[in-house]
Amino acid sequence: MSIARQDWSIRRLLATLTAAIVIGIGPSGCGPTVAPPEPEAKVRLSKLLRLYQVYVEKNKKGPPNEQALREFGSKLTPQQRDEYLIGDDLDTIFTSPRDNQKYEIRYNVKLDPGDTLAVAWEANGQNGMRYVALSTGYVEEYDEETFKEYKR
Repeated sequence: MSIARQDWSIRRLLATLTAAIVIGIGPSGCGPTVAPPEPEAKVRLSKLLRLYQVYVEKNKKGPPNEQALREFGSKLTPQQRDEYLIGDDLDTIFTSPRDNQKYEIRYNVKLDPGDTLAVAWEANGQNGMRYVALSTGYVEEYDEETFKEYKR
């Protein structure tokens, strides 16, 4: 076997071993990474959105006001609140911990999966960004310009 061919074979072997090691232990070498917990403002707004969604599902229309939404939530059993991922603390889910303001909620909206629109959002947010609950079921953080597109 020529030296050039031996050199190529050794390089190929090293490349294969390196790939096997990287695939076997992952790039970090520590196994799977764990995502950091979601910010509390996003968690609360997500629960509020789920409460709104359950209200619409059960009543075939959006809640007329905060009182109706709160009363609906309080009438759900602990098992239902757990099942819908709303939790038991109905008081805190209406307020953002970032700006200490109540979330602004668009009432009387029957959620249409074909239309993406802001249902609830932080009044002020933080550092020019605010969490926005969308009719499609997502909560995302947006700058003012993007928020205005969904608030239309």
